[in-house]
Amino acid sequence: MTKQLTTQNATITTATVEVKTLTISGKQVTLAVFRQLKEEPLIAQDGTLNGEPWGVVNYHPDKCGDEREHVHVVWQNGSDLRRSYVTAVPDFDYLTPNGNHLKDAHWYSSTAANRYLTALICMGLTAGNEPLLSPRPRRSSELYGEADSYLAKLELPAGLAGTDIFPVMATAPRVAVDAADLAAQYLTAQAKVDAGLSDYERTMSPDWQANAIASRRDTAERTRQKYEEAMEVLRAAVERCGGFDAVGDAYSAEIEAEEARRKRHREARARLADLPQLFIAV
Repeated sequence: MTKQLTTQNATITTATVEVKTLTISGKQVTLAVFRQLKEEPLIAQDGTLNGEPWGVVNYHPDKCGDEREHVHVVWQNGSDLRRSYVTAVPDFDYLTPNGNHLKDAHWYSSTAANRYLTALICMGLTAGNEPLLSPRPRRSSELYGEADSYLAKLELPAGLAGTDIFPVMATAPRVAVDAADLAAQYLTAQAKVDAGLSDYERTMSPDWQANAIASRRDTAERTRQKYEEAMEVLRAAVERCGGFDAVGDAYSAEIEAEEARRKRHREARARLADLPQLFIAV
């Protein structure tokens, strides 16, 4: 009967040629025993280790040798041994063979980022060098339930310590998009009023000209009222999140935390790269 591999009966021994072997009760562990180790993640989502790594086994128990570069690490979880499939680089750094990042892995998104974008739209500020309110916000039909959303790449907060500048994707709610749309419509309507009649229009009858001017003024006024009503709703939404300063502070804190998380993931893999290879019997 095959003995269960635990931290009490498993040891690492070193032969005279510095070959480290994984043994159980003095006998070298076989592939069959190694396959019985429960697969559990060694690196947590926050980049910390869930236990103490012992070493790397150059064997792919799940026929995963042709997948992206990775190692199988034997590690200790309390009094039990586990094995873990660990990719050479985190998902957010991984480049596919055609040079692209994994979909949704490289981007960072969160509720705090969404609120920050909403506040930016409310303030009429810009993301990068492109105005948020002009041209008309790009609507997305890809996100379930967000058919009227606005996707934007946000600037990172100033003063981040790291050199890795990761992109942030934020989604604004419909209330913000409606306000932005109405702002654009109002600017267009008011521009027509300010431009006055064209040379051709001035050849029309006085009554026609008066009606055209009145109609354009009425359109601009009605659009302005709708825009102001939409902005009141948008400002209330921002206030429910704590106001502009609180939203900005939350976004900055979260991005700094994400930078630290990505750093921990890289450091964890650097540590695992120095683990000894453990040899097991066929």
